[in-house]
Amino acid sequence: MEVSWHSQAGVRTDDNRDHGGIGIRGNETLCIIADGSSTAPDSGALAQAIIRELVDWYVVSDQAMTPETLLAQLPRLHENLSKQHRRASASYMIVHIGSDGTGIVLHAGDCLLGQRNDDGSIEWLNRPHTLANATGDLPITMIAGLPERHRLTRSFRSRECVAPDIGETRIETELLLATDGFWAELQPEDQLRFIEGNDIPMPANGDDRSVLRIRLENAAQDGGVRIREALAGNFYVRRG
Repeated sequence: MEVSWHSQAGVRTDDNRDHGGIGIRGNETLCIIADGSSTAPDSGALAQAIIRELVDWYVVSDQAMTPETLLAQLPRLHENLSKQHRRASASYMIVHIGSDGTGIVLHAGDCLLGQRNDDGSIEWLNRPHTLANATGDLPITMIAGLPERHRLTRSFRSRECVAPDIGETRIETELLLATDGFWAELQPEDQLRFIEGNDIPMPANGDDRSVLRIRLENAAQDGGVRIREALAGNFYVRRG
């Protein structure tokens, strides 16, 4: 499995509030992205803390990773971080990939999980938690163009512990974990260029944009997790 991360700072805040990370434990991997709110103070620091604390917990834990195990960790994380970041909030996407290629998915906010098709196009496997689609299931392309998508109905927020959506997936060839600056503000052709590590010109009010790419390599290779050498900033890696 090869993992790569590309993140480009926007212009809405002084800091890039998108963060990503992976924890590697034997033949299993915990993949996470978090997108700090651009309006709530200290949200970039919160996004970074979510990544680091979950990865650090994962690589030293000897628990079997189930939806219940991951879900039980979130209130503990919230109890700790809400005291340190009292006015912050962040969206997140957590994907645990087992040794058999099956994945457990937890998400809250407007980060998305996508699957690359054979023709290179992206199929989005979940929907964001926003006012734009709160009353019905809308296509991602439609949600992207609605101003209500900036109002989140769920997130990791300091004032309350909100339960995420829980799902399953399987990595066939390639999965993408993306923040809204990627899926909502880039055209499909620019998304494909960005995945390959190219920066795209930032519009006047552009948001931070980031994507974590996970793809299977030839089974004849060493069978481990390979990290691309040229990773962008805001990415945390730890092996157990």
